Amino acid sequence: MKIAVMADIHSNIEAFKTCYEEAEKQGVTEYIFLGDYLGDMANPQETLCLLHEIQTKYPCTFVRGNKEEYWINHRKNANEVWATGSTTTGMLNYNYERLSDKNIDFFENMPISKEMQYEGFSPFIVCHGSPDKVNQSMRSDYDYINQIVKDLKVNLIICGHFHIQTQYERKGILIVNPGAVGVPLHSGGKTQFMILHGEDGIWKQEFFSLPYDVNVTLKSMEDEKLFVKAPGWYQITKHLLLTGETSHAEIVRHVRNQYFKDIGKCDLKDIPEWYWKQELIKIYGFLYQ
Repeated sequence: MKIAVMADIHSNIEAFKTCYEEAEKQGVTEYIFLGDYLGDMANPQETLCLLHEIQTKYPCTFVRGNKEEYWINHRKNANEVWATGSTTTGMLNYNYERLSDKNIDFFENMPISKEMQYEGFSPFIVCHGSPDKVNQSMRSDYDYINQIVKDLKVNLIICGHFHIQTQYERKGILIVNPGAVGVPLHSGGKTQFMILHGEDGIWKQEFFSLPYDVNVTLKSMEDEKLFVKAPGWYQITKHLLLTGETSHAEIVRHVRNQYFKDIGKCDLKDIPEWYWKQELIKIYGFLYQ
């Protein structure tokens, strides 16, 4: 048994195709997708089309990520304002405008976690964030991990969300992140996924890190004028794609904390574009053209 496990595609269709092609070469028999299918790049519908194509060929399990939660909740909240040209909401709006109700229904029908059971093998849990929350990171350096796992009856959890290909053990449970397909951290610019091998009742994970043509991804972002639709977000995404370092979350925390120190407000939606530009120049030393 060979199960391809992919997380955090974030609309990077070029990276996704690369991972899918490798999974096909490896002879996988099933796919598990760990959420955040769309988000930061220019091909939301193309990404969904490839997901559905794979779904027609193989057994697939889909769990919901925090990005999917945003669009589900936005559909329910008619008063929430997302604006083109905004660093904080421009990419959310870009994706939402390209989603149909059928797409959002697809997300809403996904569980936030699932216990996977196969005859002759120990069960394991798949999730985006943690088994209980889509936006709760299971990075090994967080002190609440022991609390999350203390009552679980499995010995393997496979999660996404923090974009670092890694594995570690906590209280007898192996926690594995397959890495991110779309915007991996510390990958040397390579796209990442994992194959879970089931042999003689034992699960074994095999990590993949693959080169792909990031310039194709960047060109699609430029063609869609994402630098206008979500100026600061575009800068953060492009830097991450080119360097493999410094996550969106890290930059957002920094800018929000600095804005609170300077202005006394901490709501992301209050941060004006001139302030994002100012802080990104301080962080990177320049802005991408």
